[in-house]
Amino acid sequence: MNMAMRHGVLEIRLLFRRKTTAFAASVLPIGLCVLTWFTVRNRAPESWGSLVSDRFVMLMLLSVFMTSMTVYTARRQSLVLKRLRTSELTDAGVITAITMPVVTMGVAQVLVYVVFCLVVGAPMPAHPWLLLLGLASGLLTTVAAGMAIAAVSRSVEATPVTAFPVIVATLAGLFMQDAPDAAVVASGVMLPLIGPADLVAKGWSGYDAGATLTSMPPPLLGLASTLLWAAVFAAVIARFFRWEPRA
Repeated sequence: MNMAMRHGVLEIRLLFRRKTTAFAASVLPIGLCVLTWFTVRNRAPESWGSLVSDRFVMLMLLSVFMTSMTVYTARRQSLVLKRLRTSELTDAGVITAITMPVVTMGVAQVLVYVVFCLVVGAPMPAHPWLLLLGLASGLLTTVAAGMAIAAVSRSVEATPVTAFPVIVATLAGLFMQDAPDAAVVASGVMLPLIGPADLVAKGWSGYDAGATLTSMPPPLLGLASTLLWAAVFAAVIARFFRWEPRA
């Protein structure tokens, strides 16, 4: 595990040498903070949950998802994964080392944005445990989504094409959260990465935020969606993941 940690630190350094990654890691959360600053005026306290959950999805999609699928694909195609398997690292250690920079970046971005929201006047979360569950499950599910897309991508250049369905579905689910029809909102929660966002909204503003269905407990829909997509991405990884370059 110590070797995995050391290689993970090295991966962090390599990751942030790329200009696009450095841009996504720094400019994106700052941009969302600025956007939030201009939209918080006269905002009702109960609406903060939906605001934070929307921004959380954007962070996950545009930064963590894009970075993770690029990193996994690049490391596989450049034979890094194959070489690491011949070292003292176990397979789990290799995955941990490659994943560490992406998770670290995601945690830092989320912390910056959450702290900013609290500083500019957001109320304290109504259910902190549910908020943390949504943030953690969202981050891990997004990393798994990136790994799944990398598993079916033949090259780094092909990742935008293979990722397109996930991106479109996630954005559609995000837009559906603003629909006046509760059934449409609930349907949107079942799309990729929206389940954790629903947990974030409820964790921040209470169980009335996000999707509500009278037939089940408030957090259950978001939790079910999160588990469903985690299982889908895990199945894709198990079926298509390769340690060597794809032909």
